[in-house]
Amino acid sequence: AASGAVGEHEPLPGLRRVIVLARHGNRAPNPQIRTLCPSFAREVLPKFGVAPAALSLVGMAENHENGVFLRQRYRDFLPEGPYRYDGTFSFFSERVERNIVSTASLARGLFPLGTGMEGFAPERPNIVPIATTQDGADVIMNCPRDGPCQRALSRDKKAWVSANEVQVYERHKELFRVVSEACGYPLEPGKIVYQGKSKPLTWGAKSVMDAFTFSENEGLDPTMNGRLNMSTIKAFHEVVEGMVQGMNFGKPHQITYWTGDFIPTFLRLARVPLVDAINQLHVFLNHRELLYSVSHMLGLPIRFPGQREDTVPSGSSLLMEVYDHGVRLFFWSPSQPSHEDKARYLRERRPMSELYGNGILLPTASHGCAAGQPCPVEAFAYSFLKWVTKTGTYVRLCNVSVEDTYFARGEASLGVMEDWVQPEVLASRGINVTRPTVDALGLTEDDVATLGFSLADEDSDLSADDAAGGGAPAGG
Repeated sequence: AASGAVGEHEPLPGLRRVIVLARHGNRAPNPQIRTLCPSFAREVLPKFGVAPAALSLVGMAENHENGVFLRQRYRDFLPEGPYRYDGTFSFFSERVERNIVSTASLARGLFPLGTGMEGFAPERPNIVPIATTQDGADVIMNCPRDGPCQRALSRDKKAWVSANEVQVYERHKELFRVVSEACGYPLEPGKIVYQGKSKPLTWGAKSVMDAFTFSENEGLDPTMNGRLNMSTIKAFHEVVEGMVQGMNFGKPHQITYWTGDFIPTFLRLARVPLVDAINQLHVFLNHRELLYSVSHMLGLPIRFPGQREDTVPSGSSLLMEVYDHGVRLFFWSPSQPSHEDKARYLRERRPMSELYGNGILLPTASHGCAAGQPCPVEAFAYSFLKWVTKTGTYVRLCNVSVEDTYFARGEASLGVMEDWVQPEVLASRGINVTRPTVDALGLTEDDVATLGFSLADEDSDLSADDAAGGGAPAGG
């Protein structure tokens, strides 16, 4: 069950490391909204007060609250005082500007004014270094859009659009007509052009859907002064969200390349004895797709209070507490001030962070583990192995070579699990395995009997056809 973020589910004795996978906060719509919905661009976009695609005031407050929460929750674990340049803390951001600003906002909550070194400025800011990904060589944070899986993602998107987009549009033609009329631009297949290039309806509809969602979260009016009603906006969101999910995550192998090398990286950081044991807090901050795909690969249900199921709220995060005997998992999400309060703070130009406190903490767990309790790190390795045994690793799906990961050397495993994930270790933990996993581990029937494995049935939602990349389900 969800709880107040501080005071319940406190860290257990023996905490060794905290790993955070966070999503950027709320933001302004992308620049194409000026073309796709001129009405919104005139009447709502300027009220964000930031450039298109930039982190908004609410977004800064959401990520800042995450930092405040981390500071309070781990007050007896993390050292006080100025940032330490000894590896105790690590901040790694995907390179898009809003992600870097989100990371800086989180760090400011974790290291508030007055905690920095003396002698620089009277307010003693705690200035924190943030590492970022390398353009075109990202295998950990954004592999399908800024790494070696770009062609695989493009191919899958085109296939989904070709197979599904027109049919979805025809089923919801009247809804698209109403939204098009309110926006002042035809949201129809074959009619969307941006910067001289034809674009899919799904691309354009997502941009408009995002504009409505971001403005509502910001405390602004997504109806564009009544051009649309909220029930129409909700219906539009449901249809377009289905299209986007089908296009980006419609097949299991897409989850694999969105996850990239993050889970092997997490497993290395979570394995005891710890690598670089001095490191106590490791923060990764990215777009929603990584948090979403990691959750699915590890079998974590995505259910945040007040949100549609399987939706990752802006500014939310996954906390991984590493102990000698396992890893404890929690989702965290920002507080949800009322729309009226956020609108009032925007009008009065009051500090938005005043509306945020500590957020909401939700215990979660991977397959076979209890929510809020330490889970053997081998269980996460097994979940990873089970998935990629059926889909292939991102390395195979995207034909990744060592040269593709040149700028990530020292971090990239090329999707291959280390040999510490031994069958004997899995068996000693009482972890069930499926037949494909047994085969992938190179075990014979005698090995299975000797080790005492319990062979689980294969998951029906990840069939051989799925892994081969068959047709994705249509949205809407």
